[in-house]
Amino acid sequence: MKLKNISNILKSNGFKNIELDSIIESNQVLKRSGGNFRQYLFSFYDENYKEWTLIPDLSLASVKKYTESKTNKKKKWSYSGEAFRKQDKSNKSPIVKQTGFEIFGSYNKTIDDNEIIQTSLELFKKSNFKKCELKLSNMEIFHVLVDKLSLPLRWREKIKRHFSRKEYFEELLKKLSNDKDINSKIVEADKKLAEKLRKKDLDKIYSGRSLTNILNRFDLKNYKDVRDQSNKKDIKIIREYLKISCPIEKAPEVLGNFFYKYNMNIFVSPNYFPIKKNNIKNVKVLFSPNINRTLEYYTGMTFNLIVDVKKKKNILLSGGRFDKLIGDLGYKNIPAVGAALNSDIL
Repeated sequence: MKLKNISNILKSNGFKNIELDSIIESNQVLKRSGGNFRQYLFSFYDENYKEWTLIPDLSLASVKKYTESKTNKKKKWSYSGEAFRKQDKSNKSPIVKQTGFEIFGSYNKTIDDNEIIQTSLELFKKSNFKKCELKLSNMEIFHVLVDKLSLPLRWREKIKRHFSRKEYFEELLKKLSNDKDINSKIVEADKKLAEKLRKKDLDKIYSGRSLTNILNRFDLKNYKDVRDQSNKKDIKIIREYLKISCPIEKAPEVLGNFFYKYNMNIFVSPNYFPIKKNNIKNVKVLFSPNINRTLEYYTGMTFNLIVDVKKKKNILLSGGRFDKLIGDLGYKNIPAVGAALNSDIL
């Protein structure tokens, strides 16, 4: 499928093609992704010593453009271009081609989530692929599940925040199986540092995070966080949840039975899923919570549309809802949902 055909399909679905900036202030990236993300940026300083970076993800560029439009009205945009990101110990090119389509000002989750899914399915049907798997999940379910666990608050927040960092997430679960992770000397040093920081400018940015954000995380620390046997049960619940995979029409029942098994009072709303029945020709629709664990800004529905390329499974389209990304970049929270196309496998 040629890029022109993709653009025509998106245009016919009401998505306006836009041009995006190729640079963004480094702080706008680091506010969301944290200081560790700096290693992947191509950064430079202007004559006023302001730090800029080449766009590492076109979704950030489209968010920037939306905020500059100074509106909270609904916008349906599509774009295609190149993002620039240093690769971590690989021979992959630092230039990443991206094609995406997004709905900003998405106040009706049910309608807009379904539109993104249906547009993705249309792109699949116009491709050369004959069959696909559509895996759906919803981050809201995972967050509700974690909040029901007996873990200390700071650990619940850590697990939710680092879901997208797969290796680090596993490290956190391993730490939870230890007897104790608190060093009394470090605790006292942290307390003294927190008191000093509270006397400084709370809006100042340190390694991509505001001082207010850093101090909030200090306050989340439970210094009496001693491990007990109940944590092992919580770890088991998390691991078992992430292994669930079932036809989408059975998801409410499977999840209901799962939560009942662990005596968790969680209602699974049908609105969590933009598709509720597996009745699409040549498309196998599944509920699978262990997907899209590379981007940390998803807040609701997420999906992967998977095809076979030379007998190997590849993601053709992926996306989801990101209602807090605009707010995290320092603007008013505006709900949004979107998807990206992997044009390299077309």
